Amino acid sequence: MLLKLLTVPVSAPLSGFRFVLEQILEMAERELYDPDRIREQLLLLQLRLDEGEITEEEYVEQEAEVLARLRAAREYRVARATSVATAESVGYQIEGHVHES
Repeated sequence: MLLKLLTVPVSAPLSGFRFVLEQILEMAERELYDPDRIREQLLLLQLRLDEGEITEEEYVEQEAEVLARLRAAREYRVARATSVATAESVGYQIEGHVHES
């Protein structure tokens, strides 16, 4: 207890900095793996093709990249949902075990 009180001047700013970094990471992941945002990029790509800003070959190449990102985003969301569900079920098992003792 005394050690925690003595280290507060150092640990409190570090905890705050860590919190800020975690929030930035979460925001970046949301933006990177947002399927709606990726679909919007696909629509913009189609518009650029229709307007003649890019060639058919450029479109095909860029479309493949965007579709790969969309697949990765879906896989990321499934993996994240699975890990959250697993963590919750493990938490319930641990809590149940603790109450049995």
